[in-house]
Amino acid sequence: MSGWKELKVETVLNALPTDMGNLYRSWVDANPSKTERLGEIVAETVNMFREAVAVYPWYVMDPDITMVPVSGFRHALDMVIFNLGMEMGVQFAPEVYSLVTQANVWLRMVQTGKIRAVDTISDGGRPRYSQKSESRCQESE
Repeated sequence: MSGWKELKVETVLNALPTDMGNLYRSWVDANPSKTERLGEIVAETVNMFREAVAVYPWYVMDPDITMVPVSGFRHALDMVIFNLGMEMGVQFAPEVYSLVTQANVWLRMVQTGKIRAVDTISDGGRPRYSQKSESRCQESE
């Protein structure tokens, strides 16, 4: 199944499109009070994704608080970049909004148990059915 992947400020900075990376550096230079804001957005997003997984006690949680499920990593990254861009006043193309919608859908599906985000303890928490070894119908002789 899925594991965990680290999401830190450095991860986001390396993933930013070039023009947005340049804009971010200019934004921080012009607003020194915003220097820590990306770290706050990353921490909030990682926490949100970890809380979605923690809803079900049978999920195996990674003890490292910088880790998000691999299956939701791209969604978390998109959400961080989107929220950062909104704070910087970036005008996004309409298609970008669908990425945030997809991230929210992923979160809700994990919270409601519709998808498995990570491995489970002993693969428990899911019903298992096995076929009986004897046939219910036997031919009469």
